[in-house]
Amino acid sequence: MLKKGIKFILISLLLCGSCNYNYEKKVEIKISDYQLNSNKYVNDNFYTYENIFNIIQDSIETYKKAELANFVNIYDNYWIKDSVKYLEIDSMICINSEGNKLVVTLNYSLNACDDCMSDLVSNLLGKKINNTWYFFIGGGHLIIPRNYYGKDAMHPLSFHELSQIARKNVLESSLIKNAAGEYIVNDKWVDAQFYQNGFGDYKTKEEYDSVHWTMILKKWKSRIDTNEYKPMYRNGTPKPAV
Repeated sequence: MLKKGIKFILISLLLCGSCNYNYEKKVEIKISDYQLNSNKYVNDNFYTYENIFNIIQDSIETYKKAELANFVNIYDNYWIKDSVKYLEIDSMICINSEGNKLVVTLNYSLNACDDCMSDLVSNLLGKKINNTWYFFIGGGHLIIPRNYYGKDAMHPLSFHELSQIARKNVLESSLIKNAAGEYIVNDKWVDAQFYQNGFGDYKTKEEYDSVHWTMILKKWKSRIDTNEYKPMYRNGTPKPAV
C-alpha cells in the first residue's frame, strides 16, 4: 500500500485491451510474441549495455541516499529491507540508435501487509548530455492490482511477472525489425516518450529539452521528510550520478 501523499499518474487501459475487465477474475500472465521477442532481445543484447544498466543502478542508489522526493517510492518500500529486494531495474533498456536517450522501467514488488493491494511499474527516462547520463521520472506510473493476477495482499507479484507485464503494457512497440530481420530499438518510439508523453504542449524539441533539463535539475531540490521515511541503507558508497 503506498503511503499517503504519494501521487501517481495512473496510465489507463494498460492492464488489458478493454475497460470491461473484472479485477476479481484471476488472469494468467500470458506471454505474447512481443514479450518473447523482447526477452530474446535482452538475452542477445544485454552485454552491449550492461555498463549503462550499472550506471542506472548506481544512480538510483545515489538518489535514495540523497533523499530525493522524486524517488520517494524507494523510501516507501526500501531498496533492500532485511535482505528482501523491493525494487528492480528491468533488464530491458530501450536505447536509441544515437545512444543518447533511453527508457527503462523500475519494477516495484511492494510490501506484503494486510492492505497492500497493488504493485507498481514506473518509467525512468535518461538523456546523455556531454557524455554524461542524466535520469528523471517521466511518462507516468502503472499501478497493477494484485487480485487481477490472482495475487493477494500478502503475495506481491514477482519481479519476473512485473517485467513481463511492463514489456507488454509499457514497452510494447519499443522494438522493430531491421532489414536483416533482427529486432532493434524503435527510435521513433523512444522519441515519443520524451516529446509526446505528458510534458506539455510544445512545438519544438528544443522546448521539450528545456523542460527535461528543468526536471533533471529540479529533482535535487526537493527532499523527503526523513521523520516519515527511515530507509535502511546498504553499506558502501555508490558512484556519483546526476
